[in-house]
Amino acid sequence: MHKHTKNSDSVPSVQDTISPLSTESIHEEPPFLVRTKTREEKESMRQQLKKQEAKGKRPYDWLQKFYARFSTSFMLENKAATARDHLANERTFLAWLRTSLSLITVGVAITQLYHLTPPGEQNQVTHARAGKSLGATFVVFSILFLYFANARYFHAQIALTKGQFPASRGAVIFGSTCILAVLIAMFIVILLDLK
Repeated sequence: MHKHTKNSDSVPSVQDTISPLSTESIHEEPPFLVRTKTREEKESMRQQLKKQEAKGKRPYDWLQKFYARFSTSFMLENKAATARDHLANERTFLAWLRTSLSLITVGVAITQLYHLTPPGEQNQVTHARAGKSLGATFVVFSILFLYFANARYFHAQIALTKGQFPASRGAVIFGSTCILAVLIAMFIVILLDLK
């Protein structure tokens, strides 16, 4: 049997050109995969955040203290995926924003609807005033809902970074009560208008 020996002028074989895989490269994760952080990594990140907070004040600390003082939300432990929670927080903000825009639309529509009273009708001025007041009420509630959207978004964002979640109660109860009151007022105006 003939043995092949390597010479400096010989062409390298296929086996010589393939480098053996190291054990490190076998256990490395591909760069395109995203993995969930371990508890130790999360705890390390929390410790780093606490060190940063101990070093100095952040620019929006006063806002955090304000929301923490006047908030009616529960703080729940956040054990789910962080990115999913923050994206859900953004979707909630956008839902509040859509509600705010819808309230403005309803307010403008009511104002315009009450201006369409036929000329010569006795209650034309009364209808216009009622329409303006109901429309203005919807616009004011729209502004309040936009404030709640911002307050809720930033409050939840701060809580999520601390591994907690605020269960909103006050804004939902207040918003529902206000809209219900305006709808009842509209119903009463419509009933009085029919007489």
